[in-house]
Amino acid sequence: MLSISVDIPTIYLMTGFSSVAGAGVLLALRVDHASVDRSMPIFAAGILSMGLGFMFFALRDQGAMASAATLGYAALGVSALLVWLGTTHLFGRPASPWPAAALATAYVATMFVLHEPNARRAVERIALSSIFTLVFLGMATREAHRSALVRTLRSARLMRGLLATFCAVIVLRMALFVVNGIALNADGTAPPGVLRTLFALTFGSLPFALTVSVFCIANGQLGAKLRRLAATDDLTGLVSRRSLHEAGAKLIERSRECVALLMIDLDGFKTVNDRHGHGVGDEMLRHVAALLRAALRPDSLIVRYGGDEFCALVPVRGESAAFGVAERLRATIEASPYRHGPLSLPITMSIGVSLHRPGRTLHEMLDEADRRAYRAKSEGRNRVVADDSLVVA
Repeated sequence: MLSISVDIPTIYLMTGFSSVAGAGVLLALRVDHASVDRSMPIFAAGILSMGLGFMFFALRDQGAMASAATLGYAALGVSALLVWLGTTHLFGRPASPWPAAALATAYVATMFVLHEPNARRAVERIALSSIFTLVFLGMATREAHRSALVRTLRSARLMRGLLATFCAVIVLRMALFVVNGIALNADGTAPPGVLRTLFALTFGSLPFALTVSVFCIANGQLGAKLRRLAATDDLTGLVSRRSLHEAGAKLIERSRECVALLMIDLDGFKTVNDRHGHGVGDEMLRHVAALLRAALRPDSLIVRYGGDEFCALVPVRGESAAFGVAERLRATIEASPYRHGPLSLPITMSIGVSLHRPGRTLHEMLDEADRRAYRAKSEGRNRVVADDSLVVA
């Protein structure tokens, strides 16, 4: 019969060394994850504390240090508190460290009060450590559950599940101890057994699992940030041209009304740049972007199309309504000059309008609206063209 013998002190030592490595990796790579760089040192400290706790348990089982058990439980409790504190930073609701520091100090002090190496004190240390760890891992689970990231990142859901699982394991361990009693040696150490080995392996996987989870969430947030940057124009904060086709197709698909496309070209913008500099030109573009947001429906898609061109997809009731929206927008912009110090710089725009019809592609709408905007500009500027055969001033 095949017999497998697992040495628990070796498990603890391996967990300790891997925790030190994990903490070092978190610290070394924090500069690559600026969005969560405050949480990484806290998690690194928590994982390091967890590893030290397991190393102390290995020394306890070897009989190498009389206070090893006390130090081990103290380190594990502090690590759970640090994991909770790290999750508050990771998920965007950072908690004050001072109450946590006070709780950690009180917990460690209580552990040293219970330092005697006997069975009674060992039971008290186990109970205190289990409750303290369960409370803070439970709070960390709640932080992950409350975060909006669980709806967008699988890694956030994974971390929530991981923390919840370890909370369940702690509850199971406490229940087994209550039901079966805690069989301890006279010096407070626990004899080897299958359950103890399983719990050692389970808890020994926590530092590695936490390290991976933190990195996955950090990478997920970085990826989401890059996608937002790709979809957003840096100068105006509007939707970028590269995201127009995807976002526009979705708007057209979900809209229950007609959708008008307004191609908007600022009149004489090059003159503003030439006379007043590109800084003033950029500020004018931001001013126009703000006016577009205020003047159009909240469910419109407003795009910085390029240079001094904008376009907007606006749900409307029909073709005449589309022209009315464009004309009101033109009048609003004309009545809202950009003020730069003592200067008042007028803004006018030429607008081409195209309406979505069944079977038409967004590319065809853009071509038509662009052609009509060009006509509006070439035939006098500061006007709306919504038809290929009629120019409306």
